[in-house]
Amino acid sequence: MANRIISTVGKLVKKETFRSVLNETFTDRLILENMEPYPGYNETTVPDNLEADSIFAIFKINYNDERVIRAIQYVKAKFDHPFDAAPGTVRYQNKAYNFVRFKHLRYNLVGDLIRLFNETGIEFRKESKVAPYESLIEVRKFFNIEENIDGIYQDLDDKNISYLQLPQLLSWNNFEKITMNIKYNMDDRNFDAAQTSVYSNEGLIDFVRIFGIECCQGKLLHLREKYLDAISKL
Repeated sequence: MANRIISTVGKLVKKETFRSVLNETFTDRLILENMEPYPGYNETTVPDNLEADSIFAIFKINYNDERVIRAIQYVKAKFDHPFDAAPGTVRYQNKAYNFVRFKHLRYNLVGDLIRLFNETGIEFRKESKVAPYESLIEVRKFFNIEENIDGIYQDLDDKNISYLQLPQLLSWNNFEKITMNIKYNMDDRNFDAAQTSVYSNEGLIDFVRIFGIECCQGKLLHLREKYLDAISKL
């Protein structure tokens, strides 16, 4: 069913490398950044920005998503600069910590944002130095996607992101193994993949999120066929 638009909430799961922010954020709270926002994509057309793609402020306790989203609404109404934010979870020192993830935010504005969150009663963990480490991350966010070809959706907010619909949810180990096998058997293997599930009136729909600059329709069709074939053999 082409041209179907889904605007809904869901989650994105991926593996990233994190570290404490090295730049000045004007806060004494624990702020992490991802060293490679799209680790499977290494084309030089992705600019080396001085500002991080995403910044993660770690909560002192694990607030639920509703509390965080209401705090985000409050802060956006007070803050003079546009930014994107979403709740999520990351593992650190063998424990799961909830966070608020910021995008499109300069380092030097983080402190002001943290103080506004404090006004809502939300507190953050105290600053500590975190050496680079790898972890699964789950971000719970809003998705706005359109089906242009059966089973293949385009992100309406980012032209470089597409979604390949899958028939079932994969364990992370199976997802990672399948993705690596697909990459090793392709000439054009320059793409980053993550797991995504979104809510619809039918229930949950599972996807592979694909990031790639100018990722053509033919490549997306080929990738989906490879994922479907691998799932059929599980």
